[in-house]
Amino acid sequence: MHIVKTPLVVLLATASLLSAAANSTPPAPITVLVDFEQPHASVSLIAIRRELETLLQPVGLKIALLDRGNLAPSQEFADLVIFKMKGSCVMEPLPFDALSDERGPLAMAYSSDGEVLHFGEVECDRIRQSLGRVIGASTSNYRQTLLGRAIGLVIGHEIYHMVANSAAHTKRGVTKESLTSRELLEADLNLPAFARKALQQAMAGSRPAATPGVNAFF
Repeated sequence: MHIVKTPLVVLLATASLLSAAANSTPPAPITVLVDFEQPHASVSLIAIRRELETLLQPVGLKIALLDRGNLAPSQEFADLVIFKMKGSCVMEPLPFDALSDERGPLAMAYSSDGEVLHFGEVECDRIRQSLGRVIGASTSNYRQTLLGRAIGLVIGHEIYHMVANSAAHTKRGVTKESLTSRELLEADLNLPAFARKALQQAMAGSRPAATPGVNAFF
C-alpha cells in the first residue's frame, strides 16, 4: 500500500511518540491530519475515526483525527501524520463504466533515504469505485459511513507502515498487500500478530530499520 516517492512536505515532530514510550510513559495521541481536495461528508469523518480507534486500540495507539479545514492558526502537535485525500471522498452512485476498472493503489506513503515518512495520500475515487461494485442499495448516510470505514482501514494500513517504519506486508488482516471490495465493505479486519509486534516495538522506542522494498496497496 505504499510506494517510494520524493516527499513534498517536511516531516513534523515525530520523535516524541518514541521518546515517551522509552520513558515508560503513555504516548501522546498521534494526530492524523486529513487534507481533503473536495467537499466530504461529516458522517464519513466520524466513521474514519471510529475505524482507526478500533484497529489501533489493541496496541494502545491513540488517534486524534483532525480535518485540515478546521485547523487553528499556529496549532502545534507532538506527533503528526498527514494524508492528502485525493479525489471525491463522497459515496455517490457511480456510472457503470466507472465500476469496470479501479486498478491502482488505494493509498501510498512517502519514503526518503530508507525511512517511511509520516506523509501519505489516499485515493478516494479508487476506494469509491471498489465499494461501488458491492455496496448495493442503501441510504445516503449509510453509504457515507461505509466509505468512511473503508477509508479508515486504508489509513490504518498506512499508519502501520509509518509508525513501524516498515514496508513489509502480512498474509492476512488489514496490513496485507491488497484488500478486496468485499473486505472494504465489511471492514472486519484487524492487525495481525506481526503488525502488532512491529508497532509495539516502535512504541517501546526500538523502531526497526526500514524494511526494504517498494510496495503499492491495491
